[in-house]
Order: sequence, then structure tokens, then C-alpha cells
Amino acid sequence: MDEHNLDRRSFLRGLAGAAVMVTGLSEAAAEEPSAAIAKAGQKTAIPDIQKYRGLIGALEGFSATIIREHLALLERYRQELSEVESHNRTIDLALADPLASKWRNHVLAWIELHNAVRLHELYFDALTPKSVKPGQKIGKALEESFGSFDQWWVKFRATAMAVRAWGILAWDNQSKRLVIFGLDNDSEWPLGLEPLLVVDMAEHAYVLDFIGQPLAYLDAWLARVNWVVVDSRLAIASEK
Repeated sequence: MDEHNLDRRSFLRGLAGAAVMVTGLSEAAAEEPSAAIAKAGQKTAIPDIQKYRGLIGALEGFSATIIREHLALLERYRQELSEVESHNRTIDLALADPLASKWRNHVLAWIELHNAVRLHELYFDALTPKSVKPGQKIGKALEESFGSFDQWWVKFRATAMAVRAWGILAWDNQSKRLVIFGLDNDSEWPLGLEPLLVVDMAEHAYVLDFIGQPLAYLDAWLARVNWVVVDSRLAIASEK
């Protein structure tokens, strides 16, 4: 597991900065990222990462640097996941062991990296430079589950402050209502919950702009939430 287990706080030691050239998201590569990637001798970035380029320098309260390097970290997770998946057929399953084996390492690395990628995509997909208010569907659901939008925010913010990785608003398929929960790492996930809105609470998400001020980060993040996306996710989840 150690071979593929990415330390999220290694972002602070420059791993994501080094990965900027891989994503083509550096300032120098803003006009022609493909050329910069080729010059660096790296593989072309996964096309989907480019859909988030418009967030760089466009989110009030967030510097271009922190968004650019956060996206570079997402690209690093994607590359690590691809590497893990490529090893799938090269491991001898007959040697699987719960204490120490290559297949055990593979199984644990895959779920951690898979979740890291998906959670970061959920995070970035729901960010917008515009100011968007909650729609009728999500607004009603928040009121029914928590009493009001403000009461939801108090509980959500407290939950985010209490964990080390992710604060999450989700739809519970069994109770048919919204729930709030938090994760300390990317390997955890409660069964039967569909994620609607996630906030990254690892230091790499805010320390460059909000050092020692996670509450200020949460307020800035809330102002940039695209509630149209959240409303759409709720509509899909609640119809299952």
C-alpha cells in the first residue's frame, strides 16, 4: 500500500507544484499547455482536467495558484490510479494474503485512489465563479432534513471542521433524506449514500490562501458553490 498511498499533505512540500507541468496548468503553459507538456517529456494530460481550467483565477477568495496546484494534485491522483489499474493483471492472485501481499496492496490502493479522484471531481464540478442560490428542490430538501438552510450550514460547517479530509452532504437511499457526514481519509465511505456536495478539508485545499483560517475558507467555498449542480445531483439520486 505504501508504494501508492499518496500523502495529501505532501502537497505542502511541493509535489503538486511539480505536477503542474504534467497538467499543463502552469501560468507559462496557459496559452499552449500541450507544448509545455511535450517539452517536459510527459504524457498528455487527461482531457477532462482541462474543463476545470476556467476556475483558475476566477473564483473570488481563491488565488489562481491554489486552484492550479490543487488541480495538479488531482491529475497526480489520476495518474497513480491508472498505474494501479495497469498492474491488475500482473499480480499472482494465488499469493493473496491479508497480512502482506501485492494483491492486498493493490486492493487498498485502488479504493483510496479511486475515491480521491471521484471526490475531487465532485468538489471541482460544483464550483463556479458566479453567485448561485440553492434551487427549489435542494432548498426544500435542506429545510425538511435540517430545519433551514442556515441550520444545515451550521451542522455542515461543524462537521467539516471536525474531520481531516472531506465534509459531505449526501442523499440517503434508505431513509430518503439528506445526511451530513465527514471523512478522515479517502478510503472510507458509508453504504447507501449518494454524494451531492463535498468540501475538501485537507490543508492543501486552503492553506496557501487561508493559513490557519479554515472557517474563512469554508465561507469562501460556500459562496462559490454551484447549487444548480447540487440540485441536479439530488434529482438523480432521489429517483433511484
